[in-house]
Amino acid sequence: MTQARMEKLLQKLEQGAQVTIVALGDSNTELTFHTRGRLNWPLLLQEGLFEKYGPNRVFLINAAHCGTGAGDGLKRLDRDVFRFQPDLLIVCYWDGNMQIMREIIETSRAAGIPELLLRTPNPVVAPNMPAVQPPVTAGREWPGSNVGDVARKILALGKEMEVPVCDHYHAWMNSDYEHRGKQVTDPNKLWLRMSDAIHPNGLGHLAFYRELAPFFDLPTKLSWEH
Repeated sequence: MTQARMEKLLQKLEQGAQVTIVALGDSNTELTFHTRGRLNWPLLLQEGLFEKYGPNRVFLINAAHCGTGAGDGLKRLDRDVFRFQPDLLIVCYWDGNMQIMREIIETSRAAGIPELLLRTPNPVVAPNMPAVQPPVTAGREWPGSNVGDVARKILALGKEMEVPVCDHYHAWMNSDYEHRGKQVTDPNKLWLRMSDAIHPNGLGHLAFYRELAPFFDLPTKLSWEH
């Protein structure tokens, strides 16, 4: 994960100013039924910032649109992003169109957005579906899905354009847990984070938050988790 502190945004918060963040993406950013009424990652991020900086300091606007790709986000920049004059734009799409992602970055910088943060998507996780042919192993990444390639392209684009990237994909694929005092890989744990093969549930969005928290100098656990 390319770690970077959101310096300009955090500096404003530390000085007592208000900040605006816009989240742009698809169904894994927009609030949907997949979280079963729990907070999704933009709301969890807003909660984390609220706990650290207090009320009326962070305006987080969710400009995501289910079932869309980066091209839709590019078309909506004026209406759904730029008019809010955000301090930070957070972007994540599954479709792997890096040319359009590049245009989103360039257009946002030209519009005067001080900071951007890219996110890689979560893996597609195979459910328990014995009838699927060829067979898949429940809890592991769905064979043949191209999310790993998309994640690597987003990481390369971030490096090229000097935009930090929160790499959820590799964080999930390398997810470990402790067993008898040792850290071991548990691929089946991925399914516990999912509502279906593509969409994370509340636990998945909490994992997203934990991976985003270091970019904002926030604890990975919220106050009500202790």
